[in-house]
Amino acid sequence: MKKQKTCLYFPCEIIDFDKLSRIALKLGNYFSPNETEIHFLVKEIGGCDAEALTSLFGDFKCCFDDVSEYVCDSGSFYKFAIPAICKADKAIFINPESKIELDLGKLSSLELGDYYVAAYHDISFDTSPLSDYSEKVLGISHYLYTVGDYVIFNVKKLRQNGAYERFMLYRDFCDFTFAREDSLFNLVFKDRILLIGDIESGTVAGEDVARQLESEDAFLTKWNREKRAGDRVGVCQKIEDFEKNGIFDQDVEDDVPGRMIMPEEIEYVKKTAKEKIKAKIAFSMAKRFYYKLEKKKMVMINDEVDGLENLANLDTGAVITCNHFNAMDSFAMHWVYLKSKQKKRKLYRVIREGNYTSFPGFFGFLMRNFYTLPLSSNHKTMRKFMAGVNELLTTGHFVLVYPEQSMWWNYRKPKPLKPGAFSFAAKNGVPVLPIFISMRDSGVLGPDGYYVQEYKMHIGKPIYPNPDMGSRENIDVMMKENERVWREIYEREYQIPLEYTKDAENAAIE
Repeated sequence: MKKQKTCLYFPCEIIDFDKLSRIALKLGNYFSPNETEIHFLVKEIGGCDAEALTSLFGDFKCCFDDVSEYVCDSGSFYKFAIPAICKADKAIFINPESKIELDLGKLSSLELGDYYVAAYHDISFDTSPLSDYSEKVLGISHYLYTVGDYVIFNVKKLRQNGAYERFMLYRDFCDFTFAREDSLFNLVFKDRILLIGDIESGTVAGEDVARQLESEDAFLTKWNREKRAGDRVGVCQKIEDFEKNGIFDQDVEDDVPGRMIMPEEIEYVKKTAKEKIKAKIAFSMAKRFYYKLEKKKMVMINDEVDGLENLANLDTGAVITCNHFNAMDSFAMHWVYLKSKQKKRKLYRVIREGNYTSFPGFFGFLMRNFYTLPLSSNHKTMRKFMAGVNELLTTGHFVLVYPEQSMWWNYRKPKPLKPGAFSFAAKNGVPVLPIFISMRDSGVLGPDGYYVQEYKMHIGKPIYPNPDMGSRENIDVMMKENERVWREIYEREYQIPLEYTKDAENAAIE
């Protein structure tokens, strides 16, 4: 297989020939002249000593790229033009003026996978007030704040993502008075930066940081006010408040009011011809609806599933657990179920009582017929519910349960779990299959001012009950293992530790 060409980019505004020559001397240890091009980013082709620069790099082909059409800023801002001008699939930006030590070996060998860029995390932003700047002004975890002096670009991905357009949008929207270039870099590539390692830039928080933290025109404050739907901003604030107060098992949005489901009006296992026909119609309707959402880019799912074999290879009934953050995650779960090709086993979903009784029209038909298992406030109906769950699990079907017992809109962290799902598995001697959905901002800005989330499905290994343990012990062990699996996926995918924000009073109680 022919190796892809890599382009190395250097900003050519102010060049320190001594520093650049030291970099040039090392290039041959990591890059082949046959597979690598050197590009100098300039605003005027005649504005630099082309012959002298070219001579530093020996056998490497050197080019000069005019970026004046793309950026009006200077120096390392030129990197934002790379996705628009680069013809190769991979590019590396090197700022020769940087005070940070350059590791060419790491830059040459790192594979980006699904990430759009790779850069170094700046540990200077791990402590206040710089950490506050990252999180409160930019809306980016301080664990993910990076510096843009050395950057690997996955140009092939970026061509499809509109990164340059996002740069222009953010640059013109807000006046970044502190760390302007790196602030823009972190915003443009949010959720898509692979961390190469840790460095300390030595950035010092001055008066500009204090002013930004208080300013009504700081980026996140202004974006929430001018670009985002007020109700969504309010929901996000409520989620933040609930997390600080340790309230994880309550919905942040008002549920549809419902009525009690009586035992005579529901059969949990579809057995009659009429019930089976309705279920098939509901399945067909849901499938068409999902494809419409996908076409409009209102739902986006990464086609690569982590651990699909764990679902595909199940040969018994199972309780499937999943984090719950959006009404659309149910469609994502059905998507991955179909992808597993478990045609002999049906996927049933445990839902709220109000969802079953109160939705009219299209969604009401799905709620009542698309293999749903509604909970009920009626004790006799709940006995039928339990009997139905037991029958489905012991006859080889799957039951999806959201064990967090709440839905928080686009909330990325796993919440504490409730024991119900694990009691179903322990009682019936079937495994729990933990599924966690991670999210990233897509390149599609929704009408509410938030980027449409791109989901990725992660399927852990089945967690089996231990026949030598009692029911309570099995429930506890399986629940803790589910929590461990979700935490591991979360920390790997988001590259940050799982931490919950607590107010001072709750922190003191713990």
